[in-house]
Amino acid sequence: MKTTVYTSEKKTHFFQELKAIYKDIRSSNFLAYQMAKRDLQSQYRQSFLGFFWAFAPIITNSLVWIFLSSSGTVNVNADSSIPYIVFVVIGTTLWSIFTEALLIPLTSVNGARSILSKINFPKEALLISGFYKMLFNLALKLILVAGILVIYGIKPGIGIVLFPFILLVITLFSFCIGLLFTPIGLIYTDISKLLTTAVSFIMYITPVVYAVPRQGLFKKLFQVNPLTYMFNDARNSLIDLPFNNTAFLIAAAVISFFVMLVGLVIFRKSMPIVIEKIG
Repeated sequence: MKTTVYTSEKKTHFFQELKAIYKDIRSSNFLAYQMAKRDLQSQYRQSFLGFFWAFAPIITNSLVWIFLSSSGTVNVNADSSIPYIVFVVIGTTLWSIFTEALLIPLTSVNGARSILSKINFPKEALLISGFYKMLFNLALKLILVAGILVIYGIKPGIGIVLFPFILLVITLFSFCIGLLFTPIGLIYTDISKLLTTAVSFIMYITPVVYAVPRQGLFKKLFQVNPLTYMFNDARNSLIDLPFNNTAFLIAAAVISFFVMLVGLVIFRKSMPIVIEKIG
């Protein structure tokens, strides 16, 4: 049996760590898949409504904003080029994808606290397992979006071929942020509460349920929020409107990828210390 000894004097190069991470991800892929399958089966098997709960947050949040808009309680300043219900369902779905990807690293590892110090396995398997679960839920959410587009007779143009890329950018961007917060979030529960609170605020400066304001402070907040450009182009790709931020999306993808690599190395190097503190 192979024995691994962790010592504080052990030093490795950044790229050596990435190589080791890649090997561990490959070797633990089957384990990650089985963990994700078990969690998903347990989640939906014990629920009477089953897959409905994947749609429920999107549907309920959309209905609330549709009611507020139609009653005149709130001026949502929505894009007049498409029906508001389509605007808000797409926006809420994208927001659900963003928040799930953001919280996946922390929730996946936190959910395995009881075995972290008892079983020796590549901890990257927990991240991959969470990613598999997110992909499954993503597929369900996109079914809802497709249904809304069909109901309202909206036909995406050639731009829909870029929709998967924009989804990848949103997912990668949020995942790498969550990954950076994971080590300290496992030690201090305040971090998860802080992330949840911050996400609730950021939603109101992102074009989720209303368009970018034409003037004022909120317009400036929208403009400095990178999610604004991602969400606008993701929505435009589905309703056959032109893209405005292609260069930004490419830059965001490249930067997010490198930040994710740094986050993976930090995660790997910090896990022995984290396990010691929470064990």
